[in-house]
Amino acid sequence: MSLDEFFAHPGSSKKREMSKRGVKAKASSDLVASNCPEKETMCDAEDALSTLRDDVIVDKVTSNISKYMDIKISEVIKPINELTEKFDNLIERMETVEQRVSDLEDVTATNEPRIAALETQLKKAMERLESFENQSRRQNVRIVGLKEGAEGRAPVDFFKKWIPEVLGLQQGAITVDRAHRTGPPMRLTGTEGPRAVLVRLHYYTDTQRILQAARAKGTVNTEAGKVSFYQDFSAEVARKRKESANARKALREAGIKYSFLYPAIIKIFNPDGTSSSLATIQDVKDYSM
Repeated sequence: MSLDEFFAHPGSSKKREMSKRGVKAKASSDLVASNCPEKETMCDAEDALSTLRDDVIVDKVTSNISKYMDIKISEVIKPINELTEKFDNLIERMETVEQRVSDLEDVTATNEPRIAALETQLKKAMERLESFENQSRRQNVRIVGLKEGAEGRAPVDFFKKWIPEVLGLQQGAITVDRAHRTGPPMRLTGTEGPRAVLVRLHYYTDTQRILQAARAKGTVNTEAGKVSFYQDFSAEVARKRKESANARKALREAGIKYSFLYPAIIKIFNPDGTSSSLATIQDVKDYSM
């Protein structure tokens, strides 16, 4: 309520105030009249009335301002109280989260040595598993380039006769346990070229004889196409050996003597009689030919 509205609509409370003012004014007038001349008494009475009126106005204005301020402050305090409550909830939740994070950090710090030990054990176990896998492949020979279907419907009998003939083995027959193409048929994959053949020999010595004869002969040309003989390795060892293929080719072109050791180690024979072993692809890159 504005001051104009307040004074434009006087109520019962205003009448009571005016009545009180009249009583006070009369009392003051009587008091002044008994002690002062008539003119002075009237002037003093008017001053007293003016002062009393000003006091009443100030009191009323102050009261209205106080009420107005109380209303406005209550309107502001309400959303502030709501925000304060929300902040309190957020602080409580953050404290809970911080405690949980602290607990997790403690658990992680405790488990780090155990995890490191488990990783070491797992690495050793994987290395042993890979070693076992490659040992189980020692009696395998991988033949690449043989025309699809050349082995017919009896691949074991075919390779038992075909391998000694194309390699010129003179130390008797070989014993073949299994023979099959690797991977799905070409019509399903859409790839070009024949699939590799995996031949499982009964004796490891036969495997060694075949690989030595293939290396000595170099290129093996047959009626079924140009073929190559390789030792069979696991996928991981095959990947490592493939990564160093370009480096071995560069060594051969440079006339540097080297040997290729299992699993994928290049042993270079230096002119001064020493040797260098390149076990990783980074070692190959760092080696200066």
